[in-house]
Amino acid sequence: RDVRFDAHATSQYCLALHVNDAYFKVSCIDPITKHCLFIETFNLAYSRAYRRVNAIEQLYQDHRLLANCNWSAITLSIGNQQYTLIPAHLFQEDKVSTYLDFTCLIGKDAVKYCVHPCVNVVVAFAMDSLLLNWFKKIYQTARLRTIHQASSLIEGSWKYLDGYSKELLPKLLVFVENNHFHIVVMQGKKLLYYNRFGYTTSDELLHYILIVMRTLKLDPNVHEVIMGGDITKSSLVHRKARNYIRRISFTQRPSHLNFRRIFNAEAINSHFDVLSAHLCHQHSSH
Repeated sequence: RDVRFDAHATSQYCLALHVNDAYFKVSCIDPITKHCLFIETFNLAYSRAYRRVNAIEQLYQDHRLLANCNWSAITLSIGNQQYTLIPAHLFQEDKVSTYLDFTCLIGKDAVKYCVHPCVNVVVAFAMDSLLLNWFKKIYQTARLRTIHQASSLIEGSWKYLDGYSKELLPKLLVFVENNHFHIVVMQGKKLLYYNRFGYTTSDELLHYILIVMRTLKLDPNVHEVIMGGDITKSSLVHRKARNYIRRISFTQRPSHLNFRRIFNAEAINSHFDVLSAHLCHQHSSH
């Protein structure tokens, strides 16, 4: 935690939360100075929704700062497979459930969406109603918005590359997590591809990356692959990938945010998604 974080000034800060079936991540950003004030990750290995909610409830009892409602903005990010992307010019708000019915089962889940004007795409998604209602009960303000992890990674990748690279060649950003990973392909300011994959071995993960490159007619000897998330230079998948992909790098500190020395590169890489969530706040549905 940054020593400049002021617990009495939370009304000036943006709080971002990310929930999936393995982790609960938190970040706090000062929107004026663009400083990251804290990032944290808690294990959350519960597949059943009610147990996940119970675990988060216990966490909030032990971490009273999170339960504070007086934030400038609160963005809740959900990581699941219940999502789809729609071109912005074809999107109709009253058909969000219809879009999702083509790709996943939504049942009684709540349906939401987030618009991305920067790439002219809308991410529609579903999330567990029990989880959503619990967070709504905690944060009883109009400042709570909900997004899908796809939105934070798309917006974060766009912002990241806009700050670092002016190269016109397409680039792949690969965000690795415990049992799944994401691929975002950007060319300049244009989104070419996004998808989320499950995997069990490093060979499977690498196989998906190469398939995406082949499908998009990208050359592993020419086009750069930027890796982030739960991966390091010593990771098996990175060592194997170097045999097939010539230009591999790791995400650096995002130029649109400021970090003090207490935040090391590995922590920033693994929190790239939740550090980007606040960028989507104003474009997401209630």
